[in-house]
Amino acid sequence: MTTKAELHYLIDSLPDHELPAVQWFLNYVHAHSDPVLRALRNAPADDEETSVAEEQLVQEARAEVARGEVSSWEVVKQRLLRRTV
Repeated sequence: MTTKAELHYLIDSLPDHELPAVQWFLNYVHAHSDPVLRALRNAPADDEETSVAEEQLVQEARAEVARGEVSSWEVVKQRLLRRTV
């Protein structure tokens, strides 16, 4: 029996309540084996200073979110689709 076949057998034989834990573990293993995700995870922290203007923009954006002045991804997608048609 191949490794993948054995894994399929083991997963198929598990009770349903155990599947979320196995899924979490497999996602963890997959994420740690992906070279792009590994590179992002190991990338150095941003060490550039934030300018006063950038900090003001961040504060404005946070205030807009707090006031509910945001659009869902579905609304944004619809707006973008209307522009391209």
